[in-house]
Amino acid sequence: MKKYTDQEIIQGLKSGESFAVKYLAKELLPVISYFISKNNGDEENAKDVFQDALFIIIEKILKNNFEVQGALSTYIFAICKHLWLIELDRQKAAKNYEVRREAESAEIDFSEAGDCVFYENVFRKCFDAMDDISQKILKMYWLEISPSEIAETLGYSYGYVRKKKSECMKELKNRIMEHPDFKELEKNLNIK
Repeated sequence: MKKYTDQEIIQGLKSGESFAVKYLAKELLPVISYFISKNNGDEENAKDVFQDALFIIIEKILKNNFEVQGALSTYIFAICKHLWLIELDRQKAAKNYEVRREAESAEIDFSEAGDCVFYENVFRKCFDAMDDISQKILKMYWLEISPSEIAETLGYSYGYVRKKKSECMKELKNRIMEHPDFKELEKNLNIK
């Protein structure tokens, strides 16, 4: 396979050329797969993380604010590593949550459990309707990852991440408040 320079790859990604993605996958996926497999993941996880990293880079390239210090491959690997470590933290938090829920479940009555499921469903629908970047920023904040680390991982400025987080939280709250199921509950319970 032909060797491409970082600039050729960046230009290829910018113009939507498939060779750029294929080249990066051939060059980097084995290394990313190895790292993830050594850290409680598998090949599918590696493909997902690689795809997310490409999404981040392509978005930055298309906004014309993409500058990389050093090799592009090193930059992409660093993003993949950060994304996988975030995923591991999320999995750990989910396991801890499940353990707490199981311990509490003996004390929860059925109506309370039903309410929890209802609210969780409304939240999930509203959250899933948000764009990918908003979801990533909020997930990282909820995992208590610092704004500076989020900015570094996603390739944005610290100020942008802090502003975007506030906008995302406001958007999520508005989506929940405007959700038809939530409005119906407000009406039935006379909540304002």
